[in-house]
Amino acid sequence: MDSEGGCYNCMKYLLFVFNLLFWLSGAALLGVGIWVIVAQQSFITLVGDNPLFITGAYILIGVGAFVFFVGFLGCCGAIKESKCMLILFFILLLLIFAAEIVAAVLAFMFRAKSEQVLSDMMNKTLQEDYKGPKAQDPTSAAWNYVQIIFGCCGTKGYSDWLTSDWVTNQGQGTRMNFPSSCCVRDKLTLDNLPKNETACYLNPDDPMYMNSGGCFEKMKSEFQQKILIIAIVGIAIAAVMILGMVFSICMVRNMEENTRM
Repeated sequence: MDSEGGCYNCMKYLLFVFNLLFWLSGAALLGVGIWVIVAQQSFITLVGDNPLFITGAYILIGVGAFVFFVGFLGCCGAIKESKCMLILFFILLLLIFAAEIVAAVLAFMFRAKSEQVLSDMMNKTLQEDYKGPKAQDPTSAAWNYVQIIFGCCGTKGYSDWLTSDWVTNQGQGTRMNFPSSCCVRDKLTLDNLPKNETACYLNPDDPMYMNSGGCFEKMKSEFQQKILIIAIVGIAIAAVMILGMVFSICMVRNMEENTRM
């Protein structure tokens, strides 16, 4: 009897520990989702009114909050030995597990398409909405910021700017084929001005003065690192969920046997 009681208590506290990990993983997902919305406003501006990226970020926040709540529910169910809370916890875990599998399959299937959609939307804002290096509207400010921070130019390269409305609508005497934010910055100066703006415009293929590479690929590389973190968190959550479901069912069965006795 003491042995059974010891096993039951061990299971109870193991379930609490696993739910604590589940709760923390939900907090991690919530944090990543908030980071995407708050810290990546420039990228969100560049993809225009395309709901794909923005919706995905808010879904991440919603899932993180839900996982956070379920983990809290499991912790309370384990400590209070509530059969009702444990059964509800098991059902919610099963639903999350199924949704996670579906989401992973859909993300893999539509990865290439979503990348193309985001690239097209970036190019659309570049071609139609950019107003100039000193413009203060959200799209222009976002493009200038991204090109400076990521050391890039255009969506795929500086030639994207040649067909933009901003370039074609310039007067002949002041024509610029791309914004000055495409030029390599002199990081040793406090004002972060271009290293040599004249050389940048005269030799746009020289990586010493001109940012080489498009912004989409460089930003995609940055986000892939965050996606790797999300994937690791997702796998950890799946493992914890399986263990949580097993322990919750075992606890409920043990509670029913103790009730019958």
